[in-house]
Amino acid sequence: MTLSLTVLASVVLGLAPEPINTTQRPLAVEVVTRIDTRIDTRMDTKRAAVFGAAARSPHGRSAIAQVRRIKLLQYMAVVPAGWTSREPSSSMRLAEFTTSASAGAGAPGAEIVVYYFGAGQGGPVDANLARWKSQFSNPSGGAVYEKITKDPSGAYPLTIAEYRGSYARGTGMGSAPDKALPDHVLLAAVAETEQGTMFFQLYGPASAVEAQRATYLAFVRSLK
Repeated sequence: MTLSLTVLASVVLGLAPEPINTTQRPLAVEVVTRIDTRIDTRMDTKRAAVFGAAARSPHGRSAIAQVRRIKLLQYMAVVPAGWTSREPSSSMRLAEFTTSASAGAGAPGAEIVVYYFGAGQGGPVDANLARWKSQFSNPSGGAVYEKITKDPSGAYPLTIAEYRGSYARGTGMGSAPDKALPDHVLLAAVAETEQGTMFFQLYGPASAVEAQRATYLAFVRSLK
């Protein structure tokens, strides 16, 4: 790089050089900080098809999609397009997101929460599965729908659980049965990382959860 005469003269004469104008080169990465949760926006065309279709230009070409990444402990995960982040309501929550309902304005959407209770905390996987199942009931009196999937394909082993029915969400075994919300679904993924276990939950009305199923699973599996 060629030094200007002003800077060269300043060096020779021992004078302070003129300040460099850093506004001429905008940063390529925008970092947004919210409490302990950091989301950075980068240009990523390879993941755009998974986390949201690229916008179309007036000429019919796919515009470059922006993909947001969130820091969870020392790891990163890709946030799907259309998810709105909100401030975690407790120190045990690393991140929270809300989504719009597929049924239109006024209908409740699904929610996503990432929990972390500390290294070695959170309890065994099977104990959590039993607790989540106990928060559901079947209005017809039959068994609660449950599906458990083991996924070793990612950076960390995942246990993915799904429950359907009337949902009495809460701490422990859930809230009172008379407050259970009908036709709800919980998708819960347990990620066993080197820093401890993280719990990813997607829950809400069945239609809202179903609309976010693919992007939620992509979000969980993007943890690296």
